[in-house]
Amino acid sequence: MEALLGMAFVCGLLVLSQLSPGPDVFFVFRTALAQGFRAGVAVGAGISLGFFIQAAVACSAGAWAMQQGWSRYLLYAAAAWLLYLAWKIFPKRRSVAEVDLAQKEQGSPCRVMLWQGFLCNILNPKCMLFILTLSAGPLQAHAALPWYAPALVVALTLSGLLGWVVWSALLQWQPVQGVYRRNTLLIDAVFAVLLAVFALLIIV
Repeated sequence: MEALLGMAFVCGLLVLSQLSPGPDVFFVFRTALAQGFRAGVAVGAGISLGFFIQAAVACSAGAWAMQQGWSRYLLYAAAAWLLYLAWKIFPKRRSVAEVDLAQKEQGSPCRVMLWQGFLCNILNPKCMLFILTLSAGPLQAHAALPWYAPALVVALTLSGLLGWVVWSALLQWQPVQGVYRRNTLLIDAVFAVLLAVFALLIIV
């Protein structure tokens, strides 16, 4: 019972952490605002798939992986991907609001969104460090339970996916959508700059 309560506490922390600044958060929130609930959930599902892989590694050999010399190339790839996302989101000549509205009316390419969400997460090595920090205590406390580590990976992944679904739904609230539509260029520019800042921080 104590093990399950500890797992539930960690999962709750994960859902709350989705409101903290980070590439995954910015990508899901901006997609849900601009292209609707389904697109936001598709990105969140891709992020959750990447999170599952990172959680599995973190709960088994994550500390070892981050200490290897080749891990810096993962950092460079992550920075490059975030810079690409920043460039894609940053307002271009044509109004991004018009483009996103057209995409929303035609139907969001969910497979593409899922793939982009997956890459956004799997190329974010700080996610693994976050999982290591979040899970280290419970894993040490319940090391004698062989089922605990895989159960924790599944629980964290499912709770994270649930969080993305909830946040994507809340972002469809009309007052929130109204604010986005009136300030699309500014909000998209802020999201893009923040993603670029994260990319530069990873490189530095």
